[in-house]
Amino acid sequence: MTESRRTALGLLGTGLTAGLAGCSSLAFGGPDQYIPLSLRNEHDVTHVLSFSIVSTPSDPNDSLDVESSDARYVEPGETREVSEAVRVGDTSPIPRTVLVMLETEAATRTRILVEIDETLRITVTETGDITVETRR
Repeated sequence: MTESRRTALGLLGTGLTAGLAGCSSLAFGGPDQYIPLSLRNEHDVTHVLSFSIVSTPSDPNDSLDVESSDARYVEPGETREVSEAVRVGDTSPIPRTVLVMLETEAATRTRILVEIDETLRITVTETGDITVETRR
């Protein structure tokens, strides 16, 4: 893990708090459009997947918008779907930072481009690693 545990916990805590408070805004001002999030557990134990999805501003002085933040239990071999998890703009894809943490304190941070016709997929692999990718 390249990030410290405190950094990951701080970012997830901030994301969860802001998400619950409803602090977010649509980047392009058009109608809200969402893509689904898929949570998959290929590991042999049940995991609690905590995730936060934030917009990644091009200007370091801009603020981050929390798009989605939640935690879900996922049983071994199970895939859970969150239908309206990631808000997307009505024009070009927006870069996102996806923060994921398990109850084991394993964590990852991934920067990714998300488009309207994709699904964001978070997977806990057979070895307990976390992967984040998009799928059409």
